[in-house]
Amino acid sequence: MRDFKYFFILLFALQSFVAFAQQSEKKKRGTYALVAYVGGGVGYYLTLAGVPAYLNPQVSKWSSLTSLRVMWQPDHLVRVGVETGKMQFLSYRFKDSVGNDGRIIVNAVPLLVEWSMAVSKRFQVFAGSGVYFLTTKMDYAGKSRSNKLSIGWMAAISYLHPLGKDLNLGTELKWMDAAETTDGSLGFQLQLVYRFLKW
Repeated sequence: MRDFKYFFILLFALQSFVAFAQQSEKKKRGTYALVAYVGGGVGYYLTLAGVPAYLNPQVSKWSSLTSLRVMWQPDHLVRVGVETGKMQFLSYRFKDSVGNDGRIIVNAVPLLVEWSMAVSKRFQVFAGSGVYFLTTKMDYAGKSRSNKLSIGWMAAISYLHPLGKDLNLGTELKWMDAAETTDGSLGFQLQLVYRFLKW
């Protein structure tokens, strides 16, 4: 009787294995791809941290914003990738108590790891974190420059309009934030989105 018991256990295990193998064969893997997002647009600086009010600064909050993002797109919803680019957080002019003019510009190069998900056929959301390489240039009684590394993050939503099988025109609204220096910019970009490699 014990031999029959082991025989039925073995038969059940074998049947389960065959069923699992058949199910795995039926479920085919989808397309994997690498997708490039090349964008350019404008950013609006929303914080005024570190701007000395006593100098009555003339702050320029609008600036250019460029980006390059590469995403790995598997056959499921969540994608992962990296983004970099160049942006200006702010610039301002000032005048000291004796009338000398000066100007300060804060630029940044982000390097962020990002995740994204398609919420519909055309809309995608992005979120990520990483570092911002900040450069502050000052032109006041001579020129000087300083560099700083700041931890930061980003969040965005984009809309894609197809131009071809692997090419889309995108618009993206994004928030870029260098958290340590409390510099934040809201940007709007036009993008070319190209699926340049798939397998």
